[in-house]
Amino acid sequence: MENKIIYWIGGSACAGKSTLANMIADKYKMDLYSCDEHFYEHLSNISAINYPAMYKVSKMNANEAFYLRDIEEQLRVYTQSFIEDFQFVMNDILNTHTSSIVVEGNQLLPSLVFPYLRKKQNAVWIIPTESFQKNHYKKREWLKDILESTDDPTVSFDNWMKRDALFAKYIYHEAKKLKLQTLLVDGSNNIDENFNYIERIFGLK
Repeated sequence: MENKIIYWIGGSACAGKSTLANMIADKYKMDLYSCDEHFYEHLSNISAINYPAMYKVSKMNANEAFYLRDIEEQLRVYTQSFIEDFQFVMNDILNTHTSSIVVEGNQLLPSLVFPYLRKKQNAVWIIPTESFQKNHYKKREWLKDILESTDDPTVSFDNWMKRDALFAKYIYHEAKKLKLQTLLVDGSNNIDENFNYIERIFGLK
């Protein structure tokens, strides 16, 4: 860990984390670790006792995830599953043979990343506004199939968006409490402008 330079990009869904992390990794020839790409692999190595939230997520269908449960329960399990998965994320990163790596994902809660920061400038949390997040979710090709597998697609989508809006606020307030860098995304800046902003935060330009 001491020999690795890690650039952390956390935040809420549909904020541009993956796109911006890929842009950083490509331009500066760094390795890239995307938490979502490893989550389901991690689910195969858990037990209900040690990782209760991840286990619950692994057994849920879309109806249970977005329609049958109230928003507070959705948020609690969603957040706790990321806290549990962060242990696996760190193990993966520690086992990479690279000097510089960009790590991105929802799992990177500010309070979890904070102890691993060499300097606060190596991390940023991207926070979408509720309207931006909702509009970009609607562009996801897989969204329709998930929603149509629920008893009420409209209510399920509304619940999903409310949960993610609350998660975004949670991340924002946690980052601010720790005096960490955030980038609010509302569509007023394009992806290149957001990229330039993150480059400056990371001290890459």
